[in-house]
Amino acid sequence: MKSKTKNLSFSKLLPNIFTTIGLCTGLTGIRFALDSDWENAVICILVAACFDMIDGLSARLLRAFSRFGAELDSLADAISFGVAPSIILFLWIKDSMNFNPPQEYEILGWYWIPFLLYTMCCAFRLARFNVMSQEELQKPKVSKNYFIGVPSPAAAGLVLLPMSVEFVCSRFRLPFDILDYSTILLLWVTFIAVLMISSLPTFSLRNVRLNISATKALPVLIVVCLIVAVFIKEMWVTLLAFGVIYLISIPFSYIAFRRDFRSIIKES
Repeated sequence: MKSKTKNLSFSKLLPNIFTTIGLCTGLTGIRFALDSDWENAVICILVAACFDMIDGLSARLLRAFSRFGAELDSLADAISFGVAPSIILFLWIKDSMNFNPPQEYEILGWYWIPFLLYTMCCAFRLARFNVMSQEELQKPKVSKNYFIGVPSPAAAGLVLLPMSVEFVCSRFRLPFDILDYSTILLLWVTFIAVLMISSLPTFSLRNVRLNISATKALPVLIVVCLIVAVFIKEMWVTLLAFGVIYLISIPFSYIAFRRDFRSIIKES
């Protein structure tokens, strides 16, 4: 007796296609890093983050949820936003060193520890998310507006911010030597790793609905056009600004979460 094979429509497969493209892009970032092509390496991680957003959005719009897709998305995130950024940033530091081989080997052995921690924290975060039920994620009505900790795509962007700083300094011919800030960089990587596995609430845009009045539509479009124009002209400056804005938003997300949580308690 032949078993029936379930056919999948292309629309149901589309989110997985986006996830696969994002995974390939993240891995390509490692390849660029091996060639010391640092700007393209970082761009690959940013493109992977865009596809990570698109696959989730398409899955919700098309109602194309599946256990396979969820597991594939987690594995892709672990590689694109955990493994790849660590390798890219570590190779960037290694490329900046001018030590003799024995000394370089000794120092790089210590430098590798924060990057190992970052990758492990990314994996721990994704594993925690996979096993947590909706009730455990956060309180009902509040959880939809917040993540627990910094999500892995945002963490990848934050951990690569020092490279954006170097690109901006190079663009405007400002002095910058990563070895002068190596200790700060390692502490920065450790800090972002801890943020990923923390219980700190951070803003989520998954369920944001913006209702813009007709009178404000034109100004909004003008602002968007200006942002796109600045991004095209000064991409690294724009990305650096977005990273700083996101960092500043974290304390405000905690305050907003506490306020929303108290209002839910009062209503119940």
